Amino acid sequence: MNINNLLLIGLIYICSTPLCVGKYLVTSPYVLRKDVLMRLSKKIIICILFLASSLIWAKSSVIAQEIQYPTTILKSKYLKVTVLLPDEKNGYYRSTRFDWSGIIGQVQYRGHTFFQEWEKYDGTINPGVHDPLNNGTATGTAEEFRNPLGYDEAKIGEPFVKIGVGILEKAEYKPHHWAFPYKVIEYGKWKINSDKDHISFVQDLNTQFGYGYQYEKHIVLSKNTPEITVVHTLKNTGNKEINTNPYCHNFFCFDNQFIGKDYKIEFSNRIEAKNDFGTKATVSNNYFYLNNDLSDADPVQGAINANQSKVFTLSNSKTSTSVEITSEVAPDSFYLYIWRMAFCPEPMILINIKPEESFTWATVYKFKI
Repeated sequence: MNINNLLLIGLIYICSTPLCVGKYLVTSPYVLRKDVLMRLSKKIIICILFLASSLIWAKSSVIAQEIQYPTTILKSKYLKVTVLLPDEKNGYYRSTRFDWSGIIGQVQYRGHTFFQEWEKYDGTINPGVHDPLNNGTATGTAEEFRNPLGYDEAKIGEPFVKIGVGILEKAEYKPHHWAFPYKVIEYGKWKINSDKDHISFVQDLNTQFGYGYQYEKHIVLSKNTPEITVVHTLKNTGNKEINTNPYCHNFFCFDNQFIGKDYKIEFSNRIEAKNDFGTKATVSNNYFYLNNDLSDADPVQGAINANQSKVFTLSNSKTSTSVEITSEVAPDSFYLYIWRMAFCPEPMILINIKPEESFTWATVYKFKI
């Protein structure tokens, strides 16, 4: 039933009530019957409450229907891939931490899914209303250039650059922090081209304080295997050197199975814990795995020494699915962030690019069942 029908019912109810009781409303030309007035007042109150609740319900329904984030679907012989598109007004992610381009929201392969549910992700255990302006509520293959350009030398109120986002304003004399809601001075503009099995993003940004770049990201589905290749190229178009450290957050969650002891990650080389995981997890030779299921929002997190491992595989014994990730560049550091909703392996690389030079790096995701 739509809002127009609900309003019509309420209007008929109000109009018909005085007609029904009108001939009993007075006992003399000047005296109103109190009992009839009371009954009439109750009906009017009920009707008002009915209409108010109907309007609230209708407004909620309209809001839910209007939230349709721009996406594109890539398809191959094996995979169906949902890619979230950058959009300054309507995009799924519009905050200042993550690179806006090419966030893979979900991958489907033979009835299985590999990333966390994205449409109602609000940063908590329970699905809610997604907030595009929340720094932390990106999803899937969200990437971040952790160290911004020009932040340390900027004074309060002066600009700095976050690659994949735009030009931001420094707010305080403290180290840059990903969770701080920095003011956006200028969003970087995106050019997007796509076909059925690939999509590309290009962002050009130039500033008046020495930094400039052209950033490209290409997402390509393999024609013969269940693989996705993500290729990045960053060209320095300014007159200052670019020193930054990109990583992918990788919000994995296979078939919506909560993260627990069914998940295990294997590396191509022997690994070592750099932080103490206590009794929550085990690091053994090439493997990292949880000792128990996670029942609350408290994460298991810490750094490991991946010993130049370019390949790692995350698997789930319960769903019999896995994803193998191969990086063209060995990670400089490797962080694990694991909570009930997502298992996030985060390999980070270092990039140093002189003016007029460029750097290219690629990552391959191979999905297995």
